[in-house]
Amino acid sequence: MSESFNASVAQLRAALDASPGTDGLLAGYVALLETAPDSALIVDGLAGIDPDAYSDDELRTKVAGLLRDAGALEMAGAWDPVMAHLSSGGAPRPLPPVSGGRAKAKGPVIGFDDIGGLEDVKTQVRRRIINPFLKQELFARFKRKSGGGVLMYGPPGCGKTMMARALAHECNAHFLNVKAADLLDRYIGGTENRIVEIFDEARRRAPTVLFFDEVEAIAQKRQHDSHARVNTGVSALLTEMDGFDGQNEAVLLLGATNVPWSLDGAFRRPGRFGRTLFVPPPDKVARRFILNRALVGRPVADGLDLSDVVARTSGFSGADLIDVVDTALDYAIEESDAAGDLVPLNAEHFKEGLAEVRPSTGEWFSQANAYATHANRDGLYDDLAAFLKKHRK
Repeated sequence: MSESFNASVAQLRAALDASPGTDGLLAGYVALLETAPDSALIVDGLAGIDPDAYSDDELRTKVAGLLRDAGALEMAGAWDPVMAHLSSGGAPRPLPPVSGGRAKAKGPVIGFDDIGGLEDVKTQVRRRIINPFLKQELFARFKRKSGGGVLMYGPPGCGKTMMARALAHECNAHFLNVKAADLLDRYIGGTENRIVEIFDEARRRAPTVLFFDEVEAIAQKRQHDSHARVNTGVSALLTEMDGFDGQNEAVLLLGATNVPWSLDGAFRRPGRFGRTLFVPPPDKVARRFILNRALVGRPVADGLDLSDVVARTSGFSGADLIDVVDTALDYAIEESDAAGDLVPLNAEHFKEGLAEVRPSTGEWFSQANAYATHANRDGLYDDLAAFLKKHRK
């Protein structure tokens, strides 16, 4: 590895060791945020550090989120205070005191202001999810309870996970991010026990947004010849989602998937994932927002106009837009190297980047179109069908 990489790892370790306990972890987390695009640095910087030396659950959860984004799922599980304690077979930790009696959202603080555009989606989220949480007395007068389940679906890289985190923040609720790797266990009964423990933790910490990312991995269709672990895991998840005796009140079940058609039909019943929400690729406002965010702190030519880039990236996911920026930066760096001087990012670099990067959503929409056209039972894909009709050329 390069000397600069090793120096960065050493700097991160120094931040963690600068002071004991929470202060050291806070300093380390700030350093991690500054290097978040470098997954290897995040993993190497935390390797060998004992998470149990730190008692601040909120900071540990944030560090776990960075590790998950870096692909280090096992390390993330060790840092996540909920998952680490459940996997050890211990009793749930007591909730730390929270001012006003309302829990704060877990993970990086992201609100709707951090998500540009997609106003139709935000409107639906506020009406279906946030208002029942924040205006419980009003909803109670109409005998309308908070909680329940919502399934977000759409092409990959379009912000479903980010929307979930923002939703939890807007609800002022705990945010528990659960992935299949956190639940699936090779031992008989292990998966079912983990599911029960996760739901118990969510109910105890209510109000809670219990978010199942890539939910199809645990909620896939049951088959007579499929692995018993999958079938029993699905059954256990369905049982917990039902929440006997109203146990799931103030617990929002939120799922995200790229392939809603692969979910077992039993998950579509009211009280489970009875409501669906299509999260489309970024619209014009969102695309400009994402591009501007990606250019913060970069050397950019004076008067750079992104209008052409925005107009030519319809159908691009958020991840695709970042790829366009990165590719344009590569051309700017190459030109700077050849010139022996800094050449700011300009329209010509974006033109070259756009010629190289293609949207990744085409294959998804080809498959989704078949379901929206021929398998739209019970109006599950109405939002998708409306989007396709509007954007069909």
